[in-house]
Amino acid sequence: MKLEGDYLFEATVPEVWSALFDPVILAAVMPGCEKLELVDGQYVGDIKVKVGPIQGNFTGKVDLKDKVEPDSYTMIVDGRGAPGFVKATAHVQLAAEGESTRVHYDADAQVGGKIASVGQRLLEASARAIVAQSLEGLQTNIKLRAAAHREAAARQVAPAPPPVAPPPEPAVASPPEPAVAPPAPAPPASSEIGFGEETVKTSSPAYMAMDEATVRSASPPAPAPVVAKPVVAVATAATPVPTKPAAPPVTAPIAVPFTPVKVKQSAVANAVAKEVASSLFPRSVLVAIILIEAVVIVWLLVRP
Repeated sequence: MKLEGDYLFEATVPEVWSALFDPVILAAVMPGCEKLELVDGQYVGDIKVKVGPIQGNFTGKVDLKDKVEPDSYTMIVDGRGAPGFVKATAHVQLAAEGESTRVHYDADAQVGGKIASVGQRLLEASARAIVAQSLEGLQTNIKLRAAAHREAAARQVAPAPPPVAPPPEPAVASPPEPAVAPPAPAPPASSEIGFGEETVKTSSPAYMAMDEATVRSASPPAPAPVVAKPVVAVATAATPVPTKPAAPPVTAPIAVPFTPVKVKQSAVANAVAKEVASSLFPRSVLVAIILIEAVVIVWLLVRP
């Protein structure tokens, strides 16, 4: 079974590329997908399908090969269940068209088991309808996801308020310089004193007769008191201290509130029914049938 086509997404190439590898979005757009996980580089999941001639539970895995980000990749699908098995190899290419992205897919699938007994024509019609509904769901989820990310990014990069300059520091008066006392005068030589060393050493009556007043008069004069010079405090302006510019605040990544929209199997079933009907009854046959019915109705109305 051969499937080929393209779809134009209203999103940029990076947005479409990231959505094609998001397990949450893929699980939402695959009809009947109950679980989809990324394990060791492979997508493993369970699908319960009840669409047209394709019904039953399938367990499958999808392996991605030859990835050339963000241009192309190859997808290898292997699904098995009670109704049979499905093996497919699909090549996906992305190309930018202005602000949009066109995705081209080319798949070759093999179907076996009970589902193969419904006929090639019915299987191809059902597969085309399922792919079309999945792409519509992917378009919706990509637009919702991209809008949520843009809103979160706009909140995260909001301009911060300008830093407030600190007020100037008040002038501080410099402390007064300590007063330095003049050096003490050297003691006078022994010759200037009223009695010499020999006089002190003798026990003459003259020495003994000296009273306290005589000793005080013979001692050297006391030094004059030191008068500290007044120090005038001079106020000096404080030297501004250079400050480092404030670093921009580090903002934690914002969680994106995004809830994917699941593709309902009822919508897929209706699409399959329309696709099967158009496949079994071409447009020319349908037009001929409508004309025949119109002629019969007119004949019934006008006959006597």
